[in-house]
Amino acid sequence: MKKKEDIHDYCTAGDAAQVLSEKLGRPILPNYICKMAKSRKRVIRTVRIGRNLLYHRFDIADSLIKKKNTLHVEQVTASTVSL
Repeated sequence: MKKKEDIHDYCTAGDAAQVLSEKLGRPILPNYICKMAKSRKRVIRTVRIGRNLLYHRFDIADSLIKKKNTLHVEQVTASTVSL
């Protein structure tokens, strides 16, 4: 028999993204939380309520996200270019 879990232990993707953004110090988008929960690499408990999917707060807080190795490209604007 399954143990009943408290619904207050779950949050929306937006709230989960905000928690991770504060923890990691960089912006995390809510759609990344959805992708992370669907992947089999990390176990994030979910509960479907109506059409919404809620994510377990402790699973989100325990997850680690590596920063991508991307080249930082400076945006060129009209004010930075001299003609």
